[in-house]
Amino acid sequence: MYNIIDFTTKLPVKPNGLVFAGENNPWEILMDLAVIKAKLNLEYFKTTPPCLLKYLPLMPIQKISEFVSLREVATPLVKSKTLGERLGLNLYFKIESKNPTGSFKDRGSAIDISVAKELGAKAIILASTGNMAASCACYAAAAKMPCYVLVPEGVPVAKLAQVIAFGGHIIQVKGTYNDAAELAKTIAEKKGFYLAGDYAYRVEGQKTAAFEIIDQLLFQAPDMVVIPIGCGTNITAYAKGFEEYRELGLLNTMPQLMGVQAQNAAAVVNSYNERKNTITPLESADTIASAIAVPNPIDGIKALHAIYSTKGSAVSVSDEEILQAQYLLSHEESLFVEGSAAATVAALIKTPQLTGLRNKTVICVLTGDGLKDSSIVLKAAIKPPTIYPDEKEFLQLYQSNFFNGKNMIFSDKSKILFQEKPSIVQIKEQLNKLLNAEYDDDYLLKIQSILYKILQKGKHITISDFQDSIQDALEKPRHPLHEIFSVYDFSVTAEKDRSSNATVKIKIGDTKKEAHGTGVGPVDAVINALRQACDEQINFKLTDYKVDIRHQGVDAVVYVELKLTKNNFSSLGRGTSPDIIQASIEAFEVAYNGFSS
Repeated sequence: MYNIIDFTTKLPVKPNGLVFAGENNPWEILMDLAVIKAKLNLEYFKTTPPCLLKYLPLMPIQKISEFVSLREVATPLVKSKTLGERLGLNLYFKIESKNPTGSFKDRGSAIDISVAKELGAKAIILASTGNMAASCACYAAAAKMPCYVLVPEGVPVAKLAQVIAFGGHIIQVKGTYNDAAELAKTIAEKKGFYLAGDYAYRVEGQKTAAFEIIDQLLFQAPDMVVIPIGCGTNITAYAKGFEEYRELGLLNTMPQLMGVQAQNAAAVVNSYNERKNTITPLESADTIASAIAVPNPIDGIKALHAIYSTKGSAVSVSDEEILQAQYLLSHEESLFVEGSAAATVAALIKTPQLTGLRNKTVICVLTGDGLKDSSIVLKAAIKPPTIYPDEKEFLQLYQSNFFNGKNMIFSDKSKILFQEKPSIVQIKEQLNKLLNAEYDDDYLLKIQSILYKILQKGKHITISDFQDSIQDALEKPRHPLHEIFSVYDFSVTAEKDRSSNATVKIKIGDTKKEAHGTGVGPVDAVINALRQACDEQINFKLTDYKVDIRHQGVDAVVYVELKLTKNNFSSLGRGTSPDIIQASIEAFEVAYNGFSS
């Protein structure tokens, strides 16, 4: 029913154990479509509703009764509410986040794990940037097989949480995705594990998305399908799916395929722009779209072939364009997708080829759910303001048009805005430019005060710093009833492998006081000194402490959040500064004063 061949030479190949990956060239499954067509009742097949199990006759599964299924249904193909009309397109979204684990990877995992089970594999091993890890762990759990996942450091926590929940075993690798993939392959060969991943069998599962699209469009081909490219396997699968439907007589014309990559992870796009048939690996892949951050795509040459053979194209988009597209999809289409998925919409918005697609049918493949990596949204977002439980507080925000602006910043966070103290007018101008927002004088003065403190530390104000300053101003209550506590000076000493010592000088009401503390580190020492200073006035516990850094660099502004608890009452404080100790002290001041408000 099928053969395994070298994608480049088209010659038959023989696997090494349970590793179906070539050394120099990728492999592919060659289905005997003539035999399959002779066995299929095409008229009945056309009237059967789309779902993964419908396509089993077109997949390389020998023991159909043992196929590992989670009862997958066809993922939705929905028409755009607003973006299509704006772009002059008959635009649809293929929402692959509706697969069992929230991404398109489930299609390929169903095949990978089923084949592994057929072949009697002891375990599954794979490398992943997140989505495939969660998917394989889930299907391996359904097949009662152990699953070992190698991930490069820095994979989003939400994706790793899925792996852990499904019982997968995670090993973090210091290096790139490709380093993890090479290690997984070596272990698979030596231990006799099945190597899952972007290899020959996975394409056979992922091609079913192309089948579904044609079924859902009542066997009419779209003019273009836009697909994000990481390893290149998915766009390869779409091309194979459309081609097999064409050979079966279920499709008359092939849609063009547009492949999309992030600008700093664009190995396939680079080759396309140079009209090459080979891939030059990148040294690194730096993008917020972690699912497509692949410097050396395993199926890169397959992806190029898919683009060339369909007279398609390849486009790269910036991280800022991805964020904007992600926001538009959520805000205007009610679709929250991860960054790599939003890249397809970003490409449509920027590509000049739209002039030739006016009123044509275009499908954007949305590969994964936004909850897979919500951190990129949170880092771009201005979090909600904090108010006291007073109607006047809300009305003051509402009547000042506070909610009319945006709540996310899409610009380059490293760009310098201010090198010296900004005026209120300058701050208002930047708020309007970045957020289209109008803030009242109370917030403007707070923002200005925070910016001054950052500048006094000898740091220029970047967009990231400006965002943190806005955030800090919004999260400090507008009109506290009492501000009885403040720190007017502090000093800290720290030595290697020794406890740290801190001195704080505080003011409580009209009383000034000095206190000392020691701790395992500078921040701990300062908190203990503050505890000593306040002990006579208020007995509290530090019940939570969080640190967030939005931007890279040793001079990045630090955002600190801590919670103090007294009896059964808690008070939250937040602080922002390039100095983690000062940020912690500012957060402590706000939390402490919350007890007396």
